[in-house]
Amino acid sequence: MAENDKGTVREEIYERLKSLIMNLLKIMKETNPENRPKLSWDTDLIDDLGVDSMETLDLMNAIEEEFQVSPNLNEANSKRKIRQIVDYIVELRER
Repeated sequence: MAENDKGTVREEIYERLKSLIMNLLKIMKETNPENRPKLSWDTDLIDDLGVDSMETLDLMNAIEEEFQVSPNLNEANSKRKIRQIVDYIVELRER
């Protein structure tokens, strides 16, 4: 796959992942939009979003369903930043 295509794929995965996160996490449902964290490539799920173990499992299941991949729980738990999760999804899709 050409580098340009890879960048496009990563961007598409990033946007879909952001949508999943916004729909799943309690913090993203905050009634005052100004209190909701801004998502970026470097957003840390635990430090920035306060994701707990139940939300992690929900997110893993949603990723599996959305991207048709089977994340390894041990590998996935080491991915905390959105950038790392996007790269992991790309890697899983290439396997």
